[in-house]
Amino acid sequence: SLFKTRCTSCGVVAENYKSPICPALSGKGSPDPETQSARIPAENLPRCEEAGCGGLLRPHVVWFGENLDPAILEEVDRELALCDLCLVVGTSSVVYPAAMFAPQVSARGVPVAEFNMETTPATSRFRFHFQGPCGTTLPEALAPHETETVS
Repeated sequence: SLFKTRCTSCGVVAENYKSPICPALSGKGSPDPETQSARIPAENLPRCEEAGCGGLLRPHVVWFGENLDPAILEEVDRELALCDLCLVVGTSSVVYPAAMFAPQVSARGVPVAEFNMETTPATSRFRFHFQGPCGTTLPEALAPHETETVS
């Protein structure tokens, strides 16, 4: 989550809703393409507040090339085994391991609905494909319909 930080030294994860995360980053949210990259002294970067640590903070996200936490993958496996509907929203379906989640569920006979601007390598494996902007297709698909009955 972008609202969590992780210390690069001690590994502590904490909620962080500060914006900017530190004063040195104030006004850096919309980069000007004509401006050279920001040069912020290391001592002004956000730091861990755990007693005796002071390590650099980073967003608690998975960057390209990093591995997912094995505990998270175990939780995903448990949830996939229980789900009775899977929505795939705005993804290329080519980055693993996430790209295998919906096809794995589909192979069990669970309906999968893909919402995307274009087809993906996995589209043919899903029962439904809604092509177009997700902000339009998703609300339309999930809205109550006249012929719908609730049991």
